[in-house]
Amino acid sequence: MIIEGSFTVDAPLEETWNFLIDFERMSVCMPGVEDVAREDEDAYTGKVTVKVGPISTSFQGKVIKTQEEAPHLLKAKLQGRDAKTASMVTGEFTSELSEPETGKTEVAYKFDIAIRLGQFGQAVILDTSKQLTDEFVACVRKRVEQPDAPAESAAPQANLFFVALRAFFTNFWTNIKSVFSPKKEDA
Repeated sequence: MIIEGSFTVDAPLEETWNFLIDFERMSVCMPGVEDVAREDEDAYTGKVTVKVGPISTSFQGKVIKTQEEAPHLLKAKLQGRDAKTASMVTGEFTSELSEPETGKTEVAYKFDIAIRLGQFGQAVILDTSKQLTDEFVACVRKRVEQPDAPAESAAPQANLFFVALRAFFTNFWTNIKSVFSPKKEDA
């Protein structure tokens, strides 16, 4: 599954870069992430708890920087496992930074991620990923643009029951329509 997008931070390129490559500092912006620790120069371990519908899973995992071209390109691989549910996540992350105008940084990102999480389909996982990404972006903007603002606790864990419910009914409705829609006769 590919998740990609971009956002702008009202801060210079170097300042934004320094925040994003400091995984311990940046991790406070990632919903559900805790216990981040540097293992070596390019590797970090940690735990992320994600709730998708009624399922809550905690992945113990590792992020390894695979390429760094300061201050423009960062690539990393990630892997995690939840021992209780046997859920797994693996992926690659790419982030490219540019300065479209003085004092502003454009951050483009791309996740190529594989998630095995119970019985949930791609629609629910994509909705969950979108909501968590939006929370991350808002937190990064605030921490880079207003570094002197009082620190808050980690971004709140999203209540995704309604996201799962919406995806369920969307899929349900699609299946109902396909049963009752007229079928084309073979010629």
